[in-house]
Amino acid sequence: MIIGILADTHDNHPAIREAINQFVSLDTGLVLHAGDITDTKSLGIFCDLPCEMIGVFGNCDRQHKRLREEARRCGTIQVESRVADLLIEGLRIGMVHGDDPMSVLALAEAAVFDVIISGHTHRAVIRRSEETLLINPGEACGERYGKATIAILDTDTKEAEILPLSF
Repeated sequence: MIIGILADTHDNHPAIREAINQFVSLDTGLVLHAGDITDTKSLGIFCDLPCEMIGVFGNCDRQHKRLREEARRCGTIQVESRVADLLIEGLRIGMVHGDDPMSVLALAEAAVFDVIISGHTHRAVIRRSEETLLINPGEACGERYGKATIAILDTDTKEAEILPLSF
């Protein structure tokens, strides 16, 4: 399965729509959002995804209750907490926003996850820490560094790739 990964959309609706278009063209089976969706209108756009989306709250997601309600209204989106522990296609995936750098480090040191996904830094990074694949898809919004990016993860090959967004 191809998993789409993004973070730090920060209410950039054109970027969200372009990310959705890319995920659709890549036939992703699931999308993971590592936080900073920011607003319910942005979350509502993700209802257009033809697959499920699981997200975590970031430091700019201050309306937890409203975001949860919007996710439930959509029916294919889950955004429930600041951390996710997922089992997908035989891979144990941990996801946090990363505004607490120690949380990412603690997840990596726990050595129980096959993949750790984080955001917050707005910098796209794919690297390995021993057997764990660390993925930060960068900033989908493209506002801080001017490079809007997303990532994909192939669960069969356990390889990830950063992809640019152009909107």
